[in-house]
Amino acid sequence: MDKPYTTYEEQVELLKKKGLIINDEAEAIMLLKKCSYYGLISGYKKPFKSSDKCTYKPHATIQDVHALYIYDMELRELFLKYILIIENHVKSLISYSFCQTYGALESDYLNANNYNYISTKQEAINKLITKLSTAMCDYDSHPYLQHQRDNHGNIPLWVLTRVITIGMISKMYSLLKPQVQTLISKEFEYVTEGALANMIDLLSRFRNVCAHNERLYDYKYHTGEIQTTDVHRQMGLNDGKKKLGKKDLFAVVIVFKYLLPAEDFEGFLVKFDDLTKGLLNKTKMIQEAQILKLMGFPANWREIKGYEKKL
Repeated sequence: MDKPYTTYEEQVELLKKKGLIINDEAEAIMLLKKCSYYGLISGYKKPFKSSDKCTYKPHATIQDVHALYIYDMELRELFLKYILIIENHVKSLISYSFCQTYGALESDYLNANNYNYISTKQEAINKLITKLSTAMCDYDSHPYLQHQRDNHGNIPLWVLTRVITIGMISKMYSLLKPQVQTLISKEFEYVTEGALANMIDLLSRFRNVCAHNERLYDYKYHTGEIQTTDVHRQMGLNDGKKKLGKKDLFAVVIVFKYLLPAEDFEGFLVKFDDLTKGLLNKTKMIQEAQILKLMGFPANWREIKGYEKKL
């Protein structure tokens, strides 16, 4: 049964009854108006709840919850920025390698024979081609597709990749023939064809979380996990029970280590560290070890900068 409608004033009273400190009710109502009860409280209350999971920890305030809300928003902006760098790079590599192998006509990337058309992948390839065909006709959202059609009679893959999602790119890469996958993966040192497929799919899932303003910091990749890398082994993360860095936010950081240029990766680490320190300065109700654990970060996460990438 759905929860009944409550006014902002009633929401404030409910929070106070549960032990959340609210010294300024007008400010609390303003936060609830801006973020909604569901977005702010339901989304970010967990670290501030007592062991009974019903009441809040002593001294926890609505400002503490809001600080975590803002931190997560800033995390989404930060991670999305660097995911997009990789997304654009991968799109470029896929279009270049595919066209180099099969040609630049749309009939080439709409030809099922130019994919790894084995029995277990035929249905997925047919679905991909259908989606590509649909995307190339979306003239209203992307007028340059109409320009390409009218002036050149062809929409090459390097144009279409600007339109399609990273999810489609992930699927496309996984369905390419091994020799084309190799052309792409060799651009990333110490990343195999299979490992890259896992990494791109992971990024597509986390990108969707960022783009749709969903809670990021404790999100888990539920459809699989990235392969164990040498960075996992060097950091002591190859414990099969904990699976740190395999499907959590730190897994994205490991992917960044392998797929971003070194200067971009180092810039990301500095910005992430600054954001986390900012959160800890805003609320004393969250400790560094606690927020790192929720994100899947090991205590020695900063050491990742110095580790060499190996197979």
